[in-house]
Amino acid sequence: MITHLDYREKGGYSLHDVDISFPHHVGEQAIGLIYIANLGNPNWLGEAPMEEIAAQVRGSTGPSGRNVEYVVELARALREIGADDPHVFQLAECVATVSPDRQA
Repeated sequence: MITHLDYREKGGYSLHDVDISFPHHVGEQAIGLIYIANLGNPNWLGEAPMEEIAAQVRGSTGPSGRNVEYVVELARALREIGADDPHVFQLAECVATVSPDRQA
């Protein structure tokens, strides 16, 4: 699985270990992995407005697929496990509800 993610997250991202806690399971923790955009990554917008981020996602496709699909599936998977990520959920809604003439 990590090989697939490494392929998907190539091009300016580095992999880091992080501590994860589970709000519904007080005291439980685990080590997780996170990809973080490196300085100078041309694909990272930083603290951009949501519509600007959504426009970039809608217009981006890589060798491993469309970025819209990636964001929508990430939001679905997070909801499935009961995670709360307002940024990802808002972005998924924004990219999934655009009119066809705005899709790239």
